[in-house]
Amino acid sequence: MERREVSFRIQRYNPQVDQTPFYDNFKIAVEKGITILRVLNHIKEQLEPRLTFRAFCQAGICGSCAVRVNGISKLACTTQVWDELTGGGDDPILIEPLSNLPVIRDLLVDIDPVIEKLRQNQGWVVPSIPEEKMGFKEHAVSDDEFEVINAATDCILCGSCYSECSMMGVNPRYISPPVLLKTFRMNNDTRDTDGDERLRRVTADHGLWDCTHCYRCVEHCTKNIPIMDGIHRLREEAFERGMTGSEGARHAQAFFDDTRNTGRLREVTLPLRTKGVTGSFGMLPLALKMALKGRTPPLFVHRIAGIERIREIYRKLEK
Repeated sequence: MERREVSFRIQRYNPQVDQTPFYDNFKIAVEKGITILRVLNHIKEQLEPRLTFRAFCQAGICGSCAVRVNGISKLACTTQVWDELTGGGDDPILIEPLSNLPVIRDLLVDIDPVIEKLRQNQGWVVPSIPEEKMGFKEHAVSDDEFEVINAATDCILCGSCYSECSMMGVNPRYISPPVLLKTFRMNNDTRDTDGDERLRRVTADHGLWDCTHCYRCVEHCTKNIPIMDGIHRLREEAFERGMTGSEGARHAQAFFDDTRNTGRLREVTLPLRTKGVTGSFGMLPLALKMALKGRTPPLFVHRIAGIERIREIYRKLEK
């Protein structure tokens, strides 16, 4: 069996002792087929007993061992050391805690922010069966009904999408991908009765409409869940339920209308249609800077040559 010495660079941090994080380096001989979690266990058992991390099932099911490996959030128990070798195998493998979550110690992060956001946004089924009758009557879900939420039920709340989300790094109050995915899953569960209220919560400030479509949550989901599909469906549902009063909804509606009418975005009036008269005043300094740099968008927008083809697509979708 192939075997080689591999260097590992692991972030360490004990907030009770250390002012800032630092890195420890370990060089150990590993066999091909060894996972990152096996390496962490070896280091803790043989080299550095104070190294702290979280792990449980070791089978890619519980999600507790998620860390960042070479800058990407992954499950330590399913990530092969050999797959992470770079520089011909000479570069150290970097192991760090998940981003966007408080570090308790070393690779161990506090997931309470995720759980609290799930609690605030009712990330569970609200059944139609009264509580006193629970357990006496089965509420069956057909195969076709379950297929809608099948992929979303694979979420193990490992926190990888939370760690990789670009909006989370900018705004810690952002609702986050796992909460939006859970909202989609619950709102499309045929046993649930609270979809309207749940959707109202997630479309509030720092919610559904703040997603930047960077797709990092999809790219780095450890269970390959199409999270953005759920987010897009929630936006469609918001329009279907008439929840169009927020800035995000008005912004999306403006893009929708401009594409259908001219095939081009009317950027000059976009702030007014999104933020209203009062809200648009706050963008005047930016507009002035753009004008001084010659970046002012055209006042009048002409239809593109193929506008009828676009309108035909709209008509088919609306049917």
